[in-house]
Amino acid sequence: MAVEAYFSSDYAGARAKFRDAAAEAGLAVVSHPHSLKGPNGEDLALDLVTLCPDASAPCRAERVFVALSATHGVEGFVGAAAQTAWLKKKYWQKVPRGLSVLLLHAVNPHGFAWLRRVTEDNVDLNRNFADFSKPLPRKPAYDELADAVCPRDWTDQSLADADAKLAAFAARQGQSALNRAIMGGQYSHPDGVFYGGAKPTWSRDTVMKILGAYCSAAKHVAILDFHTGLGAFGAGVSYCVGDEGTPAVARAHDVWGDDITVMAAAPGSGVHDGYNLTGIARLMKHTHVYGNTLEFGTYPTPEMMRCVRADNWLHLHGEIASAQGRAIKAEMKRMFYPEESEDWKASVLARSLQVWERGLTGLAAL
Repeated sequence: MAVEAYFSSDYAGARAKFRDAAAEAGLAVVSHPHSLKGPNGEDLALDLVTLCPDASAPCRAERVFVALSATHGVEGFVGAAAQTAWLKKKYWQKVPRGLSVLLLHAVNPHGFAWLRRVTEDNVDLNRNFADFSKPLPRKPAYDELADAVCPRDWTDQSLADADAKLAAFAARQGQSALNRAIMGGQYSHPDGVFYGGAKPTWSRDTVMKILGAYCSAAKHVAILDFHTGLGAFGAGVSYCVGDEGTPAVARAHDVWGDDITVMAAAPGSGVHDGYNLTGIARLMKHTHVYGNTLEFGTYPTPEMMRCVRADNWLHLHGEIASAQGRAIKAEMKRMFYPEESEDWKASVLARSLQVWERGLTGLAAL
């Protein structure tokens, strides 16, 4: 079957292919409807497929493998294709005994449909797993740069002025410091980029509701979360982002293999506050959670950041239906999903299924 058969050009197409693949496999789909609609009036939902005997009942498996797509909505094309391919290729028939598998298709359906990284409330879901009962992390570097990161006007002159301010910061602090300041997550500017929110989003609440139901008896949970944008074109890098001393960090290589990059931080340091897989591990205190953020490279980071900033401006101040708006949305899609490259799609799909199968094997061996 050609690789193109697993990929789609929009959220609605991806959802239809996923649901059709589940039906073909004889697996039920449980939909968690979103209250809003897509750009063409289409229904939005987080769709769930499970290998548990009864998809509507809690699963009692002690080992559960979870595959997430579209945490960052517009990045959902790869994860959705991997989920569809895993079903169509009948890999689900080869799952090791004693394991359950959960496929969570489009955990951020609004972002997927509207070609945005963020949720309907401009929240970066991968910064939204903070503990909102405590003071939220302060990000003074972002505060300093906020007006330059997200200028009120999107003109040649305003962008030149904004970029000059960002370049001056990089000259003083280094390019890595600038990247951290912008992309590390912030909680003070709801109209900014990489905003973590002031409370749990619909997507976070729905994911945790599902995990609470289907992992209620689990001792070990492996979570594979698909992302695109950072890294060399077509390359897929696995990252374990977690707290030192936790199972996610201590046994990352046991579950995911030797090529996973472990990024550990001291508990309470705030370095990974808000990150989804770290937050899930903290919330599921009585379960060993092993997270893998699988990132596929597309285009250079400065180009990606310019596009994210433009999309932020468009949804706050611009006209989506205008020629400028359509151009920004087309570039947003291309930046995170190089649809025109068959080689890229073939490479990322093969790598996705390879990492998926390695995770299942590792989880079964614990």
